Amino acid sequence: MRQPTPSNANANGKKLLRRRLQPPNKAEIGIASQRQVPLPLSYKGTRLDCGYRIDLLVENCLPLELKVVAQILGIHEAQLMTYLRIGRFPLGLLINFQVAVLKQGIIRKTETRIWNPPADTSNLTVGRDELTGSVIQAAIEVHRHIGPGILPGAYLACLCHELSQHNMPFEKELKIPLLCDGEPLSCETEVPLLIHRELPVFPVSADSITPVQTATAISRLRQGGWKRGLILNFNTSTMAAGIKRVSL
Repeated sequence: MRQPTPSNANANGKKLLRRRLQPPNKAEIGIASQRQVPLPLSYKGTRLDCGYRIDLLVENCLPLELKVVAQILGIHEAQLMTYLRIGRFPLGLLINFQVAVLKQGIIRKTETRIWNPPADTSNLTVGRDELTGSVIQAAIEVHRHIGPGILPGAYLACLCHELSQHNMPFEKELKIPLLCDGEPLSCETEVPLLIHRELPVFPVSADSITPVQTATAISRLRQGGWKRGLILNFNTSTMAAGIKRVSL
């Protein structure tokens, strides 16, 4: 019997792979699905587009996030948890295909928590300048409605909404040039939020504010010529535990 050449075997393998990757007829298996489903965030009755897209939504109730990575990271799990929270889905699957056995790449997530905001957080603004106090109050309001545990982009969108409601001017995702010995370079860096052209704000969602995040914020202050800024970590049980003021 004539043996297939390596090139023919490779071509046949690709054809077989393409056939297997083709989606099955939904009528045959009885499962409806949608790809790249937009997922807006509803905040105080307003729909905010954070750019979130569900990779695959099965039967309008089961979100699937599909990855091909060497290792599932915390940010991947936070992404799925964000979709569960925003879409009010009780269950979701994170599937990584870069594994020897697929069952090793499947992570099941559930969202059953009920967020009960703290009763009184008014003392957080005491002893601070008026602008900083107003921003902290807006962050408290966001945290009260959203709670901890989702991606920073969602908190940034809600915080911008709060600032708009209070007619506080801000610039979102502001690009600033990098300086070296006082001279601008050809590359840029970014400040997530600049309020009143004088207060940079860095929303994060982490177990705690890390030294790297603090150093990054201070570096942005130096590059932009600002004297002070705020790091706001929304992944806390109370907003008081997530506020860090940085200055030069």
